[in-house]
Amino acid sequence: MPTIKVNVQGEEVELEAARQGATLHVTRNGRTCQAQLVADEGESLLLELHLPDGTRQRVRVLAHLAGDKRQIWVNGRTFTYERVRERGSGGSGSDGSLAATIPAVVSQVLVKVGDMVAKGDKLILLESMKMVIPIQAPYDGTVTAVYCTPGESVPAGVPLLALETLSENQYP
Repeated sequence: MPTIKVNVQGEEVELEAARQGATLHVTRNGRTCQAQLVADEGESLLLELHLPDGTRQRVRVLAHLAGDKRQIWVNGRTFTYERVRERGSGGSGSDGSLAATIPAVVSQVLVKVGDMVAKGDKLILLESMKMVIPIQAPYDGTVTAVYCTPGESVPAGVPLLALETLSENQYP
């Protein structure tokens, strides 16, 4: 599972998260919670949590996103957190991640995890100063993670997705 760092109410927390269809698995300190999407009600979601002790709880969730800052309302309680991202040098790094070279807004994400891409394929479209900026694959590979969503403001140098080089036996 991918590990992410978030700042929750002033405390930096490390979480592992994985999504399989309508199911989300979140692990913190060795304890895993599973959430199942029950209903998408426009502005809010109804989730059923499957807690480590075997109990189930339904919660209504509404969220506000502003760049890396998030505010979530769960059954009337407000939580704030901020994603902690490692800053890179922009472009593609040695870890296979791709980043914006200037602050921008994600216009479109054209790929999903598991997609095979060829060098030069457009992966993400960004908008900045009334320009559309494509993020293109620097080499043939497989998308292993997508870290952004359409409408999200992204700073320069922050990874937007991760790309793994195709091994010889992966080529079609």
